[in-house]
Amino acid sequence: MATSTAPALSLAEQAYRVLEEKLVTLALPPGSQVSEGHLIDMTGFGRTPVREAIQRLAQQELFLVMPRKGLVVTPVNRASMVHILEARKPIEQVIVSRAALNALDGQRSEISAIARKLTISHDNFEAFLQLECALDVLLDQCSGNSYASAAVAPLRSHSRRFWYYHRNQVHLSEAITAHSMMARLVARREYNGAKKASDGVIAVLERLVAGTER
Repeated sequence: MATSTAPALSLAEQAYRVLEEKLVTLALPPGSQVSEGHLIDMTGFGRTPVREAIQRLAQQELFLVMPRKGLVVTPVNRASMVHILEARKPIEQVIVSRAALNALDGQRSEISAIARKLTISHDNFEAFLQLECALDVLLDQCSGNSYASAAVAPLRSHSRRFWYYHRNQVHLSEAITAHSMMARLVARREYNGAKKASDGVIAVLERLVAGTER
C-alpha cells in the first residue's frame, strides 16, 4: 500500500511562514519601515512568493502598505489587542471544545505530553511560546474545523507578537498554568471544562493587555 505524504509547501507559503515568524519575534520591529527588497534578502525567496506573502500579511494587518512610503510593520497597539482578543475568544472556544470531542487517542497522548512539558518549562519564555504554538497546531488538527483554524491564525500571530513585545511584563507561571490546564482537559475529553479553560487562556492575555501602557 502506498503511504500518503503531506503536500509540499508552496514558495509563497514558505515565505509567509518565515516573515510571520520575523514579525512575531520582533526581528522586524513594530513601526519600522521595510522594503520589498529587504524582505527578499531576509527570506532568500524570489520576488513573486515574497510579494504574495506580503499581500497576505497586509490583509492580516501585520504589514501596513503606505502609499509612496512602502511597507511599515504594524505597531503593537493596546486598543487593537482588545479587539483581537474579543474576536479570538469565541473562535478558540469552538476549536478547543471540538478538539475535546474529536481527538483520537494518539492525539490525546500528544496533547498530554505538551501539558507535561509546559509544567516544566518554568521561566523559559521561548520554550513556552514554542509549546503554545505546537498545542495550537494540534488543537486545530483535532477540531477538524478548517474555517475556524484559518480565522484564528492571524489573531494568534498578533497575540504572540504582543507576548514578545511585553515579555518583561508577562506572568509566565500564570500563562503556563492556564495552557497546561486547558491541554489536560482536552486530553481527558472534558468538553465543558476545556471550553471554559480556553477562556482562561485568553484571560491571561487580557490581563497583560490591561496592564500595559499602550
